[in-house]
Amino acid sequence: MNATTLPFLEASIGICLIGVIFTSLSKSQEKIRQITINSSFFSTLCCLIASYLSFSGFQGYLQLDSFSAPLLALNSILTFTILFCTPRTKFIGALTPFPAILVLLSQIWVILFTSNTNSYLLFALLLIEPMIPLLDLIRRGEKTRVFLFHFVPYWLSAIVLFTNLLPFEANSFLIILMVIIRTGIFPCHAWVSSLMNQGSFTISLLFMLPMPSIIFLLFNHNLLHENHAAEYLSWLAIISVIYFSGLTLVQKNLRDFYAYLILAFSAMLILGICTDETAELTAAYSLRNALCIGLTGIGIVIRSLEARHGRLSLFLNHGFYETTPLLGIAFLLCGLGCVGFPGTSAFISFEILADEVIPYSPYFGMVCVFSEALLSIALLMVYFKLFCGVKITKSEIFKVRLREAIALWTLIFLVFGARFLPHADITSSHHALELLLKKQQQH
Repeated sequence: MNATTLPFLEASIGICLIGVIFTSLSKSQEKIRQITINSSFFSTLCCLIASYLSFSGFQGYLQLDSFSAPLLALNSILTFTILFCTPRTKFIGALTPFPAILVLLSQIWVILFTSNTNSYLLFALLLIEPMIPLLDLIRRGEKTRVFLFHFVPYWLSAIVLFTNLLPFEANSFLIILMVIIRTGIFPCHAWVSSLMNQGSFTISLLFMLPMPSIIFLLFNHNLLHENHAAEYLSWLAIISVIYFSGLTLVQKNLRDFYAYLILAFSAMLILGICTDETAELTAAYSLRNALCIGLTGIGIVIRSLEARHGRLSLFLNHGFYETTPLLGIAFLLCGLGCVGFPGTSAFISFEILADEVIPYSPYFGMVCVFSEALLSIALLMVYFKLFCGVKITKSEIFKVRLREAIALWTLIFLVFGARFLPHADITSSHHALELLLKKQQQH
């Protein structure tokens, strides 16, 4: 079969672009909602078919390999899930119109980023991505000073890299600086909390949860070990893990807690990538996929609660379990999936990561285990604050809708049921990374 007869990835991008055009022309919020969700669904379906066919040897113009195909499938599912269960009130009757066009553009970006293996294209896509949340902040009339304070140096570093006037060592450190800013590693993390509180929560989820800088470092792992960049980045990551884990315990704003939770896990992944061991890279890659699922579930629960009750404080117990028990179950199970509870997707990945980090550096290993314990305590504390305590009178207004239930049960299945054969998952991830590292060494 000719490769050009299977342009599923190209079709997925085209569907989203058509959705952008019709969404921009439509004036009915209900039509915008239907167009956005349907475009995202058919685009995701094409991505899943393309990922499946790539394992059978068929390719289109955009190439997939054993490393990028699972990433494309997972990221597409998570992007559609976030959009699929978006409450109707976010589209209709909201003070600020739902950013449907930006959501579809974000899905196009995810498809392009996860279906490319060219380092230069990945780098260019990393530069374009921050424009989506920036446009969202401008659209909402929010201040952009904090965001620009971090991402102007990000773009300036890219300009210097494109000029290629500096030696190779300096260029490597500029790339690492960009990764630090994009990931939110300490001290370049203030923009994450600002974006979560001021921007659209949906756009914030789509910007933070794919963790593209983690994927970029895996694609360009040789950059970390051709100078001392890996050593410096690992120390910043370990400081960030401790700092952000501690901050999750003392937050009184739910969105701030979620922002620092993402930052803590991202820093932990960076620590795993900084070593040169294939087993640890495998654990980081597999853990990144598991964390994206769990954090997406927690984010959907937070957005669902805020759609019913507005912005939530963690000063008081809210007792939401009485009215929406499914949200409480999903929050707890996705939280367990994030911290590697036995039987979840992240369990074996966390075990491998700890086993590999401790011989490499006992201090780093102890910090990882201690930070994981702090994050577990923080998740339980927030669960008790949100779903225990005072009782609320039941009402149909607070009832979990069918779309939300389908999305949450799907994520719960991915957290627990998708890894009935964990050995096969780790083996396939290890094989994909070995092929990727060999390709990097050849270049």
